[in-house]
Amino acid sequence: MLKITIEDSSLELRFRLEGNLAGAWVTELRQVWQTAASTTNGRSTVADLTDVDFVDECGEKLLADMHHAGVGLVGVTPLIQAVMEEITGSVHCGTVEGSRFPQVAHVTRSSVAGSDPGEV
Repeated sequence: MLKITIEDSSLELRFRLEGNLAGAWVTELRQVWQTAASTTNGRSTVADLTDVDFVDECGEKLLADMHHAGVGLVGVTPLIQAVMEEITGSVHCGTVEGSRFPQVAHVTRSSVAGSDPGEV
């Protein structure tokens, strides 16, 4: 199951995802994203994967499509960080200079509570 919450502000359209990005839920997210993309009018779009527990191959493909279309990806768990690294081919911390997304990097990494403070 995947819960999709759309947070729409004057600066950003954010898809907050919770659960598993797999199976029929990938098709659902693609449809929601494509429908909402027509309303962004130059605002940044972000897929918040902070609460995603699992991403299947089709889900990874969708995230790659979203990333290549300019959607920022945000996640903190090691699983999601690995998926984002595979999609982008690199790791970015903080904001990307010159990006259309001044408040979010294309890929955001942060340490997980309880891990070594030196680890990212």
